Amino acid sequence: MHDESMTLRTEHEGRCTSLFLRRPGELAFDLVERSVGAPGPGQVEIGVAAAALNFPDVLTALGVLDDYFEKAPEPGLDCAGVVTQTGRGVTDPAPGDRVAAFTEGAFSSVVHVPVTSVLRVPGRISLEQAAGLPVAYLTAWYGLHRLARVQRGERVLVHSAAGGVGLAAVAVARLLGATVLATAGTPEKHAHLRELGIDHVMDSRSMAFVEETLAATDGEGVDVVLNSLAGPAQQAGLELLRPFGRFVEIGKRDIMAGNPIGLAPFRRNLSLHSVDLLLLGRTRPGLVASMLDELGPLLASGELGPLPYTAYPVGQAADAFRRMAGGLHTGKLVLTFPQLCEDA
Repeated sequence: MHDESMTLRTEHEGRCTSLFLRRPGELAFDLVERSVGAPGPGQVEIGVAAAALNFPDVLTALGVLDDYFEKAPEPGLDCAGVVTQTGRGVTDPAPGDRVAAFTEGAFSSVVHVPVTSVLRVPGRISLEQAAGLPVAYLTAWYGLHRLARVQRGERVLVHSAAGGVGLAAVAVARLLGATVLATAGTPEKHAHLRELGIDHVMDSRSMAFVEETLAATDGEGVDVVLNSLAGPAQQAGLELLRPFGRFVEIGKRDIMAGNPIGLAPFRRNLSLHSVDLLLLGRTRPGLVASMLDELGPLLASGELGPLPYTAYPVGQAADAFRRMAGGLHTGKLVLTFPQLCEDA
């Protein structure tokens, strides 16, 4: 029996507004209203204040991922808001709690998500900031901590370090005691990274980072590369790894194209990992839950912090998608929904 205290509904009870992609291949969207039932067992209902864009959302909108996944993802992978209802068996979080979530179809004013995909939002972090945390920090934590097992004193090269995942990776690498080298694509992004105290900031749109990395490390190279660059830059990253180095691929382009890589660098006992958070969420939800349990206290304590963001009203989604497609943003882009979740 669902107790009345476990429900916190809005005046729009039973309805929500969702972002609808008109046609794959075009960055054109409609806002549609649909009905919402009750959350199922083990689920929470979230009144969404903001949902973050991620690069797979752009690829989905452009129709690029249709052949990559058996089931293309529904746009929107993380969001934040206030719990409005809980399903059977859920006692924590409770209605009224501020949470973020990793879930497909997050571009909606109401979502139902498994409680294991939910992250409590510390009071010092706004819901707009929180919307950009799950995917970025889960990707960085899984890639650098769980797979690469970054150790204190190691060197980590983070490509595209001014994006959401890149900035999360910088924070995680530093938390783990590593020295960070970074690349980014514009002078403005370079300046932002230097303001964070990163001494070696290089260009991600040329191959100059190879010689600059070697110069910065006395010719030794790095222990870990978090890679999102394609083509020759990918192979160059492998060449920059020291013995027993780890290469963590978070990009999609070369994998989708089936491009080969040269194996000669692996004579140095290297390891290669790829990270696809969407596949992880679909097939290893318990692993995602355990990582959220690890990240929660680090965010609450301030050891990991919020990421810079730019907000767009959900009605301006096409502008946000175009900005991400052009790589013009620093940190996260979030879509906001017109409801008073902060005051719920």
